[in-house]
Amino acid sequence: MIPCELFQRHVGAFVDGELDPATHIEFEEHVAGCRSCRESLDFEGSYRSIVAEAMEAPAAPESLRERVLISLDAEPEPERAAVRMTPLPLRYALPIGAAAAVALTVGALNLRGADEVEEASVASLEDVVRLHSSRLPADVSLQQKEGEGTPGGDQAVSSWFRDKVEFPVRPAEFARRDVRLVGARLSNVRERRAAALYYELQGGRRLTVVVTDANVAEGDEAQLGNAQVITRDVRGYAVPVRREAGLTYAFTGDVDRDTLMRLAASARVRY
Repeated sequence: MIPCELFQRHVGAFVDGELDPATHIEFEEHVAGCRSCRESLDFEGSYRSIVAEAMEAPAAPESLRERVLISLDAEPEPERAAVRMTPLPLRYALPIGAAAAVALTVGALNLRGADEVEEASVASLEDVVRLHSSRLPADVSLQQKEGEGTPGGDQAVSSWFRDKVEFPVRPAEFARRDVRLVGARLSNVRERRAAALYYELQGGRRLTVVVTDANVAEGDEAQLGNAQVITRDVRGYAVPVRREAGLTYAFTGDVDRDTLMRLAASARVRY
């Protein structure tokens, strides 16, 4: 647990979302159990909101544009190396030059786009794993007995998230009777709000299902029963991902890979 002094020193960065995901989770854990730091966090958020409303963006002086233009005019032309080239006939030069430019641009965009999608996918699933492994407390808890469900538990969780995320939260249901919904927590996957659903299995093993409206996984899908499942390995955890009704359900837990895959494939969501 981080000390209060460290939290107070970096509360501004916490409010602004400038901390890395792992540190952000540690700060969340601390403020959940520390009343003094929670009051500081509330004050910091209120203070920043008031200041932002009171301040207006200053206008740039009229002379700034003129000074910039004068500086640009004074900038010397870059030296060009003398290269002897044999010109192509005009009817060939333009099409070939245009085609080369398009090919280079499209190739660069495709490579960059693929890399960015891959990095975003891995980073999003790392957030899912950190959320499960950090054992953050539930915002809404359901009292259940072993082998029994909680009447209205799914509806209670859905209602709690109704004004907190921009999508309907429907907890997944499992055929196994020992999988019990025990709570839920408001969380984040990258910059987007997400719902973390906490389940328990026989023997105290935990299962976390994160629901988000972002497509957080890219890759080849595998057919498991009647379900299409994408699976990635992140920080030693398998993370099966399914898309249901336009939402992403990411699964991870304290169970072996085969059990987790079967749970993900058998999950049902009622819409």
